[in-house]
Amino acid sequence: MTDSFFGTESVKVERLQDWMQWASGQAGATRRVVLPMIQRGSVWAPHKLLDLWDTLLRGMPVGALMASESKLDLRVKVLGEAGTRQSESGDIDLIDGQQRTLAMLAGWPGGLNNPTRPVSVWVDLHAPPQGEYQFRLWAATKAQPFGYARASMGGQPLSKLERGKLRLANQVWKKQDVKTLWKLPDFMPWEAEFALPLPDLIANKDRLEAFLVERLTAFKQALKEKIKALSAANPQDQDSSSNALSHHFSKKLTSLPAEAALVKYAHPLEAALQKVLDCEFPVIHVRREIFEDKHTNFAIDTNSAIDPPLAILFKRVGTGGEPLSNADYVYSVIKHHAPKAHDTVEALLEDERVSAIYTPTTLVMSAVRLTMLSLTKNGEESKITDSARLDKAAFARLVRNHPKFIQNFHKEIKPEGAFASCLTAVLEKMSYSDPGFTTGLPKHALRLLPIPLLEVILAWHTLNCPSAEAMERSRLPMVRFALQGNLCIMDYAKASEVAIKALQNSSLMASADVFPDQALMEILSATKNDLTYPLPSPAALKAIGGLTVSPDGIQGLRGLTRFHVETADDAVRQHVEIYKRWWNRKGGHVHPMLLWLQRDYVHKAFEMHPALAGMDEETPFDFDHILPSAQWAYWTGAAAGDRFIDFPVKDDKGNVDRTGHWFIGNSMGNIHVLESGENRSNGDASVKSKLALDDFAKNAHIQDDDENWLSASGSESEPRRWVETRALAFQRAVECRTFALYVKFYEDLRITILNP
Repeated sequence: MTDSFFGTESVKVERLQDWMQWASGQAGATRRVVLPMIQRGSVWAPHKLLDLWDTLLRGMPVGALMASESKLDLRVKVLGEAGTRQSESGDIDLIDGQQRTLAMLAGWPGGLNNPTRPVSVWVDLHAPPQGEYQFRLWAATKAQPFGYARASMGGQPLSKLERGKLRLANQVWKKQDVKTLWKLPDFMPWEAEFALPLPDLIANKDRLEAFLVERLTAFKQALKEKIKALSAANPQDQDSSSNALSHHFSKKLTSLPAEAALVKYAHPLEAALQKVLDCEFPVIHVRREIFEDKHTNFAIDTNSAIDPPLAILFKRVGTGGEPLSNADYVYSVIKHHAPKAHDTVEALLEDERVSAIYTPTTLVMSAVRLTMLSLTKNGEESKITDSARLDKAAFARLVRNHPKFIQNFHKEIKPEGAFASCLTAVLEKMSYSDPGFTTGLPKHALRLLPIPLLEVILAWHTLNCPSAEAMERSRLPMVRFALQGNLCIMDYAKASEVAIKALQNSSLMASADVFPDQALMEILSATKNDLTYPLPSPAALKAIGGLTVSPDGIQGLRGLTRFHVETADDAVRQHVEIYKRWWNRKGGHVHPMLLWLQRDYVHKAFEMHPALAGMDEETPFDFDHILPSAQWAYWTGAAAGDRFIDFPVKDDKGNVDRTGHWFIGNSMGNIHVLESGENRSNGDASVKSKLALDDFAKNAHIQDDDENWLSASGSESEPRRWVETRALAFQRAVECRTFALYVKFYEDLRITILNP
């Protein structure tokens, strides 16, 4: 045991200044805040980081942290670093407060030492604060190195910088390490007026006025030099980008505050920074003995369903009373008993295809499941039952009954291990490649892989050990199973259990030299309780009257009533349900299937951008409305009777379907994938204007001369004014594109085994 940070105390009150020194490992620090291997790993979104810093600048409390003594014989993870090391004397194991500590480090002098996801916090002294903030705060990240398009208004996600502005910023500062970029004297977030890094402000708090004058003077000089260089360029070499840059920097120069105004800014900022430096918070002692999977008062049978102590610990201290997730618990236990597994998992996630699908915890859960399958296949362990929903108690029983399980797990996930090599081989074959396999999944479309269904494919590979030729023949069947299953399977976890059992116990494996996707789908479709619906052919959907296209006599917008088909035929009922899921699965405007339907564009435009599971707000693309929502989704700015919502369909009894405007406007038929900056550059442009853009119609899979879309575009002078003919044209355009995308889905996957 190291020297005790707590001594005999149950709670210690620490200054933020000391905690930051210990957390960042600054020179002279007598202690180091580290993470025990049981800690979960996650990162706050930038807007949450700004919320915390606004709290600190206001002098509000940030809540208690929890920590424990560190044992010298255990491995720990250093805050902000990817690797692990042996615990050292003076280490403090942080149990609860990791995200708050990382967020505070992002704004602290010397706090950004080797961060895994660098973040920079800036205070804009000239721009007015937004929303509930005391100051205008900006954040920059590795994905958005030049800052976001606007500051947070408290609790709201940040918008990405527009593509045109990103292009200009890249032209100025080229591609360089973000930490170097943020320290340049001429850099500040692109949209900021006069912003300074928060760490610099804290470091110069005692000479704030002088520091602000120095930075203002230096920034003015840097801007003048940039403008002079742009003006001195040969006129023949100047282009629209040079003019735009000159305009941007000239505007920024003229909007800078006068030196005398800095005094006005300095006093409130100095008071706020003093509140940060005065901040104290309690650190509660969590004793290490409660981590142990043992009970001193009575013995627990190995089949007990009682939560193990580690799960109870996190349930009580780290999640506000909410149960610790199964995945978090499993990974924590594994790291507790096999600390080197952390580094192995992180190494596996360095494969961008793996990190596009998995977080560390979900990757571990898949590896645990496949390790269980591998052990039963080899006859090394008995009484192991496959489960797609392995819970904490079941995992605890597994480890108790099979003491070498974690050792076997670690062996499987090493680069040469069965799980790691299997996962790499499968994802390589399922991925888009041009010209090799253009039906595959681009990196950003790998999110379409439901993990339980990917585990079925991995199970087939584990059980079958397919040859290179068999893997090549299985490329399309594996993609087809994942995408067809994504749409047609109602319960991925249960379906994966049924499918893996079929692979283990049927003749599928003996006869298949290719992944048996359609045989598995037929087995799943034959199960009870509507686990899986067969995929209907386009002809079968078209035969259901009024489903894909409104009858000519319909004079109104159809929403939910489109899917109210009265029938006793189970097959027809299931077909309608599948098409309803296709049309709009979750009710919003996000349709991930478009990442595969537009795969040529997605691969070309975004393959070089990182795709991180669970980080949707960091994507380089948006799901964009073809006909802008500003023209149909809002009711202000147009008189009653002239709005899109004013044309609902009525049935023969006078009942009105008032869901039509949302079902049409947010359907897959009115959404396409578009680069984020392009989306904001286009703004609320009309469909007619968009169709005139190069490759817009091609990328979005619509015809540039489609009469329905052109009629739906409306007047350039009154884009929000609707008449019945325009509303019906928009409905027909959406219907036709939604069905055309379904036909493309069906035909591109070459689904020929299913009954029509």
